[in-house]
Amino acid sequence: LNFSASAPHFFASVYGLLQQWPNTFFPNGHSIVPCEILPLTKLYHDRKDAHEVPSPEWVAFDIGMAYGIMGGSRDSHMLTYQTTRRVKCIYFDGESATLFGSGQLDTQMLHIWGNLTGPPRPDGGFRGLYDEYARAEGLCDWLRDNHLGGSGWGYEGIVRMNAGFEMIWCNFSSPSIRLVTHLNVTAPLLMPAEDEIEEETGMDVHLANVDSTSYFPLPPHPTRTDKSTDPTNPPMPPVGGRNRLAQEPFYGSQAWNWFLSGTAHYGSSGNGPGLGESRVKLVTCGFLSYYSPIFTNQSQARGAVERGLLNLTEDGYWKGPKHGDSRRLSLEALTRRRRYHVLENITSSDAALMRGNSKRILRDLLSSSPSNCSGIDWTVITNEIVQTYATPLMIFSQALESFERVVLNNQSVITTWMTKIRDQSHTFLLPFLEYPENLQEESVWTRGSALFNNTYSRCRFQHTRVLGPEEGIWLSPDEELIKLAIEDTAAGLCSILVEVGLAVEGTWQSTFQSPSQEIPPSAIQKLKSRAIYWTEGVQEVMAWLGWSGEWIRCNKKCAIDEQCFIPMWPMIPRMGFGPGRGYPPGNGTHGRPGYG
Repeated sequence: LNFSASAPHFFASVYGLLQQWPNTFFPNGHSIVPCEILPLTKLYHDRKDAHEVPSPEWVAFDIGMAYGIMGGSRDSHMLTYQTTRRVKCIYFDGESATLFGSGQLDTQMLHIWGNLTGPPRPDGGFRGLYDEYARAEGLCDWLRDNHLGGSGWGYEGIVRMNAGFEMIWCNFSSPSIRLVTHLNVTAPLLMPAEDEIEEETGMDVHLANVDSTSYFPLPPHPTRTDKSTDPTNPPMPPVGGRNRLAQEPFYGSQAWNWFLSGTAHYGSSGNGPGLGESRVKLVTCGFLSYYSPIFTNQSQARGAVERGLLNLTEDGYWKGPKHGDSRRLSLEALTRRRRYHVLENITSSDAALMRGNSKRILRDLLSSSPSNCSGIDWTVITNEIVQTYATPLMIFSQALESFERVVLNNQSVITTWMTKIRDQSHTFLLPFLEYPENLQEESVWTRGSALFNNTYSRCRFQHTRVLGPEEGIWLSPDEELIKLAIEDTAAGLCSILVEVGLAVEGTWQSTFQSPSQEIPPSAIQKLKSRAIYWTEGVQEVMAWLGWSGEWIRCNKKCAIDEQCFIPMWPMIPRMGFGPGRGYPPGNGTHGRPGYG
């Protein structure tokens, strides 16, 4: 298994799209994807004044996120919008709306400015949200200047994620969205604790004489035309002292509801399948990634770093744990290596190539009959593969590891263990294995045999065989890269599972097939060495795949008012999440999820 290969990272980027959990676990996005938002999708914008919204500005898909960021001021206004038609957008994966960290904003910075630093700040130093507004304006200007979007047409928004999904909306005068309500949601402050509060004797309730079938009036269409970055001091979230915040009646629930809105879109995790951000529809034929093999500077530099850090050979193969390191922690660091990938080795010409490719794809998708889109939903395929193998792999790995606890002088216990292993390995092979006539021939069950080659081929190409050239299905070069990433990822996975599965079958046929057969000591010793080999093979392919988020879960079942979570920026503990670039010191591991 070549741990320097980009294929498993490319594959994992596709399957994690628009899912909070995978993109929080691996925050440094490398990909840009066209997307669409359906008509009547609700969007929320909270602000600290009653003014119309300048452009560009942010909207959230969940009211909890909008109020969580900007609510709780003494002049808090919630604006609710709805899309009036199918709206085109672009999506940056990873924690692409995280303002601090080690690589989360790289793809956007390269797309706007061709570097990771951006333009010099007018007065130098930290300027609050100035850089964030500069990114919003830069992305919207890029769409407009390249004739890819404008008010009411083309690409009008940029979808990103931190603790939830948001969108930069480029022009609030666009007819593609309609302001539905603009409400002053400022809540009366709680009285200070030392003040006495007059006891309420009751409340008069007056029901307005309103026709229950009538529509509420819509606000006027917006007319504001100035840009969000015209002010020298962009707006900041409300900040108050301890005493003032203690008087805010919804201060506690404000953060909790934002947190809940993020966890609602976790998607796939160790707790099982889930719903990602379903209100955004990806157009995956336009998927572009810096994990593409065309970016050789990046892959070569990444490989050089990981050879030393993760103990890899020049060809990317793992040499095993370094002297004195534990195998478990070394495998964990391998599994999570994608977490620390940044784009600092992308050159300005690489960034220009990515911009050119994205412009080509986005323009093609604006036509009534795009020429570069097969209609295949690649996220469905990648998610099916992950759901098929992720949890069973973990269960299989744990079953193999349990051989350490098997009593070797108890043939019944050995047979029970072997039966469990055979059951699980057969499940992996079931769609691909055709039993041979000569079951007792040992060489039939080994790597390189005709049985191995045929079974492996069926496994590797299980999702893409009908895309062979003789079938006449044409793919664009961009979709060919996704297809190859799927095939190469399946190649690594199937290579191990087929080898282990056939070896298990061969061992069963030679040693366990006859119920009355006495297992000789030599066969038990042979099984012991094979069990170690099988265990290490499955452990290593799991590390190579890098689906770390799929194998992390809360072991305790949450109560109805609890959530299993991993830290989501900005809702994270202060310790241990400061800024910085690259790999962490030590073995590159981090902690378990928590409860809230």
